[in-house]
Amino acid sequence: MPTINRRHLIIHISFLLTLGLASCKPTGSEQKTTAIAKLTIRYMNENKPDSVYLLFGETLRKQIPVVRWASIYKKQISGLLPLKNLSLVSWKDSIGIYKVTGKIPLQIMFGNLDKDGKMNTFAALSSTETAKKTHKVATDNKLINHLDSTVDKVVSTYIQTKGNVGVSTGVLYKGKSYFYNYGERKMDTKSLPDNHTLYDIGSITKTFTSTLLALAVHQQKLTLETSITKFLPDSVAENPALQKITFKELANHTSGLPRDADNLGATVIDANQPYGNYKVKDLFSLLKHFKQTTVPGVKYGYSNLGVGLIGVLFERIYDKSYQELLRQYITLPLKMNETMCSIDSTKFSNLAQGYNSFSQPVPFYHLQAVEAAGAIKSSTFDLITYAKAQLFSSSPTLDTAIKLIHQVTFDKKPDIVGLGWYYLPDNKNVMTHTGGTGGYLSSICIDLSRQIAVVILTNNTNTGHSLGNNLITAIH
Repeated sequence: MPTINRRHLIIHISFLLTLGLASCKPTGSEQKTTAIAKLTIRYMNENKPDSVYLLFGETLRKQIPVVRWASIYKKQISGLLPLKNLSLVSWKDSIGIYKVTGKIPLQIMFGNLDKDGKMNTFAALSSTETAKKTHKVATDNKLINHLDSTVDKVVSTYIQTKGNVGVSTGVLYKGKSYFYNYGERKMDTKSLPDNHTLYDIGSITKTFTSTLLALAVHQQKLTLETSITKFLPDSVAENPALQKITFKELANHTSGLPRDADNLGATVIDANQPYGNYKVKDLFSLLKHFKQTTVPGVKYGYSNLGVGLIGVLFERIYDKSYQELLRQYITLPLKMNETMCSIDSTKFSNLAQGYNSFSQPVPFYHLQAVEAAGAIKSSTFDLITYAKAQLFSSSPTLDTAIKLIHQVTFDKKPDIVGLGWYYLPDNKNVMTHTGGTGGYLSSICIDLSRQIAVVILTNNTNTGHSLGNNLITAIH
């Protein structure tokens, strides 16, 4: 999901902050924070997660309840220990970034100490890996023609970097489909993925949800301008902050709803499944008390919550699950038999194992109330079929819906949005979407004028966000 936001999880924080160099003479705040950092590392190395939790301030405890901290420590931190050689890298605004060595290089943020000297900022980040692998990664790219070489030039740079596990690529070019695979489905198994290997596709799911929205418009269930309150429970719909939010604004991220639910943290019991226990009742509770801070339709603000809500409302409108609607209206007509929200392991064994930024194996995401924002799993074979449908569909009904979701509904650079789909600021013929979950990154790019499409699926989260755009640019 970019991608579903993972800021509430210690090891999934994506943080952009301009930091100055640490001063030559440490301030009192730096010294106190460094002392807390050293104590935290000591407690973790001594396998004392409860003692670490006692160092958390009130704000941090609200974000990470004790049950969730136990899951994070057990599933994500313990495998990285022991940590050594703590040193301050940079300091700004009461937050220090410290470098440590362990099984992999790490950077850890400590800071925002409260009046009792307890920390309210604590986040571990893997250091971006730039070193190259010493061995040649396996691939089925035969390097016969110019397209093969073009793909290899872009993808091999990615896969030959340490920390990257596997990648499956699909290309639609001059009316034909081509597939290229590199690396491994599972680390250290020499199991090359193929065009039928299943990956989490994260927020690419949002384009499917927008297609369902366009179909609902075609079926006259609603219009893009219909207020969402029409289909909400009365106790939720009476919130005046929701009255002017329409379905269009949910789909193009201008609703004013937050990126993720601010009551999500209290529901997390498994660090690897941040949305696995977030129910519809939790979503409705948030909406009931939501306070609007902007005028809907005016300002862009990416919202997993907003698109997830579309799926919840559709279940009320159609009296069918999101998964049933997906199959009935999209995957069945397009014969996309490898695209689903949950995997039946008795039927599908060709799965890519996901890895987080610390190279730890993590499961496919299970989502509850916001599955319409990022629950789909798929293969390059199916997603190239999906890309073809964006260019020419044999179903008149689906073709009508697809033309609607391609129409630009918000245009304030750099954000140019149709319904679910984004357009490149410097090329409105190219629409794109990326996705990311705990162990997977994905991207799809489609050039509507040249009828070229690119799909990239990876089973790790270190890098790869720009692979799709880089590849379609290279093919151009």
